[in-house]
Amino acid sequence: MKRFTTPIIDVKKYGGKQVAIVKGKIVASGITTREVLENARKKLPHATWRDILLVSVPIILSPHLSRVFHRKV
Repeated sequence: MKRFTTPIIDVKKYGGKQVAIVKGKIVASGITTREVLENARKKLPHATWRDILLVSVPIILSPHLSRVFHRKV
């Protein structure tokens, strides 16, 4: 079985949404799970349910993490 890496997800673009990832690429996004899965199946009708990874993207980073990522070196 070939493994794919999870892509870097832009929080500004996809924050608060769910995204469908197939073969390491974002193929659909939306607010509800049903919407995302339907759009992913329309774009990739031959993909099986095992091929689709559904990810919920947080709206923002937690305050603790944002301090770690934005600290000056």
